[in-house]
Amino acid sequence: MNYNISSDEFDNLLIKELLEKLSRYFEKEKLPFYVIGATARDIIMQKLLQQRSVRHTQDLDIAIAIADWQKFEEISNGIAQMDGFEKSLSQKQRFYYKKVYEIDIIPFGEVAKEDKCIYWPPEEEFKMSVQGFDEALKDFMIVRVDGEFDIRVVSLPGLFLLKLNAWIERNLETSKDGEDLWYIIENYFDACQEHYIEINYHQEVYDMDDFDLSVAGALWLGYDIVSILTPVQLEYYHNILEHE
Repeated sequence: MNYNISSDEFDNLLIKELLEKLSRYFEKEKLPFYVIGATARDIIMQKLLQQRSVRHTQDLDIAIAIADWQKFEEISNGIAQMDGFEKSLSQKQRFYYKKVYEIDIIPFGEVAKEDKCIYWPPEEEFKMSVQGFDEALKDFMIVRVDGEFDIRVVSLPGLFLLKLNAWIERNLETSKDGEDLWYIIENYFDACQEHYIEINYHQEVYDMDDFDLSVAGALWLGYDIVSILTPVQLEYYHNILEHE
């Protein structure tokens, strides 16, 4: 699905030039990158609901599929040499743009181990789950900014899946991921209604007793997430949620 967006709709003035520089860099490297996290949420909600961000953000999360850590090191060095960018001295995934904007680059794909986690070299003491990244990021939107360059943005179901992974990892430490999950559920019906009526998608949600927008949206969201997951992953998430 393709969309056009004006940079006037961004809440932060730096985000356009940041995305454009990253877009040009990764295009030169012939490596797709995917916008995830809060910026993805804001772009999706702006386009589907004409709804401004619920929280202003000064950070950008992107994901890249790579085969090994050597490739990540090459990418890391290349970005650090670009004008305005600098590497964090304490966090391997983090960069800063013009000293105020945080960029986290999350590798996934073959670089992950069998447990679907990445372990940051050389010590491998810090690990991060990338469970579901491959599937979530096959389902993306292409967004053209000011008619000048394209970015790949994770879809709303994909974003929910990534947020669910974050919630599984750190729900005892922060409520932010749970709030983001509920925000997507609460708005999913309105975001999808026009398109789903047009394609006659699971219209049985309208037959529920005591029809509720959030419940109907959650059902649609569930159908969409099931469509991008493998049977093994469905069992994985089912087992986790069953015990929560």
